[in-house]
Amino acid sequence: CQWAAQMAKLKGYKVIGTCPKGKEGVDGATACDELIVTDTIAGTPYEDYSSVDIVGKVMEVTNGEGVKAVIDGIGASTVDISLDSLARRGIFVTFGNASGAVPAFPPIRLIK
Repeated sequence: CQWAAQMAKLKGYKVIGTCPKGKEGVDGATACDELIVTDTIAGTPYEDYSSVDIVGKVMEVTNGEGVKAVIDGIGASTVDISLDSLARRGIFVTFGNASGAVPAFPPIRLIK
């Protein structure tokens, strides 16, 4: 999602990203305004998205409003975090299946 972060920054948006411990310098190069650092899953290079309250941090950074858009390239393991981080009328874009396909969910879930 680095390309999306860079494009958002060029358009003047505030960018919030995640990265595993030890890769802050690499992900910092995307010029995220806020970087949420997660642990990694033991024995893998993958982020443990349950190691940090990502939704809580997003709500803290956005003063409880949530984000206007989520670009999610991970899939099944992050869909709930992504949807719960959205602001009212926020946009959710999923394009990856790194952790599995995003399961179908009822559209009513998007109403806050």
